[in-house]
Amino acid sequence: MSKVIQKHKQSLANKVDKFHWTHLFAVVILGGYFFLSKVNMVHAISKENVIESFLQLYLLGAIFGLFLLYIISHEKFFPVGKEIEEEEEKKEKKLLKKYLHHGKILAVFIIGTIGGPVFLALTIRLLLKNFAFKYLILILANIPSTFLTVGIYRGFIHFFNF
Repeated sequence: MSKVIQKHKQSLANKVDKFHWTHLFAVVILGGYFFLSKVNMVHAISKENVIESFLQLYLLGAIFGLFLLYIISHEKFFPVGKEIEEEEEKKEKKLLKKYLHHGKILAVFIIGTIGGPVFLALTIRLLLKNFAFKYLILILANIPSTFLTVGIYRGFIHFFNF
């Protein structure tokens, strides 16, 4: 691991341009998501129709998750990631041959359900970087997260009779 860090330090020292447009775009996406998700949450939960609340929260989370996954999958976003992945790939090949993508997909669903679209996109980027259907997995894994969110908030509102 120290060889990878040393290579990265040398490559960064040689680069003049360390900032890329993807970094700014990721900050805009995250900031927009964190602001809009709170406003959207209050608006969606205040509606009487549960299906409408679910769809409103689901679509916002899925759209922002797709944007974020696209940006963090860009090679310029995380330049050291490629070097780390190359170094670790040799070690992981032995273990990964034993396991199919199903274990990784289940992990993505679990983390996405608990963490929401941001953690879902990050987890997909780390676990399923070369998987052909990673955007479809993001869309599907966002469903249990939205069910959980709507269920918790609806239950909270009805429990306290708001």
